[in-house]
Amino acid sequence: MTNRVGKLLVIAGPSGAGKTSVIERLRQHPSVQVSVSLTTRPMRPGEVDGHDYSFVTRERFEQLHQQGAFVETNDVFGVGNLYGSLKSELDTALSTPGKVHIMEVDVVGARNIRRAGYDGLQVFIAAPSPVVLETRLRDRGTDDEAAIAARLGRAAVERQLADQEGATIIINHDIEDAAQEILRLVGLTAPAA
Repeated sequence: MTNRVGKLLVIAGPSGAGKTSVIERLRQHPSVQVSVSLTTRPMRPGEVDGHDYSFVTRERFEQLHQQGAFVETNDVFGVGNLYGSLKSELDTALSTPGKVHIMEVDVVGARNIRRAGYDGLQVFIAAPSPVVLETRLRDRGTDDEAAIAARLGRAAVERQLADQEGATIIINHDIEDAAQEILRLVGLTAPAA
């Protein structure tokens, strides 16, 4: 493991809570860097390989997993879409002084990161209500009814796990307000660039 002089911020939350939008806002701060997870799922419209995720084949993902390259992995909803965060990227990021390194994972991934010996602030971003969450999921237009129902069911479980893990809960009424609250939590009070 490398010398850890950077800060780790682990952000979790259900699909539709706005965590990706909040992270995009945080990314604008000069002291923030964001991890790019690997995934086997198809790229969505507007996503950029290497920015949103690194899109890899299942075979490549499994090869890296067998080599012990990941600090955390997940099979989201058990439908074969694998996600993972590379240890090497995290170690390199945390060796950069004065930087806050953000990892976007689910609550199980956050727990696995902590269990792997990477301590950091855990933040759980939640929608203001289940109704707002459902509206956001429907407005995205990327999921069918079954997927929306699964995501809504998982959201309640994720919130309970976040509470059990001691995560700081941020209710995302407004992207800018949520981002500023997180910046304050990690000691970055200067306005984002």
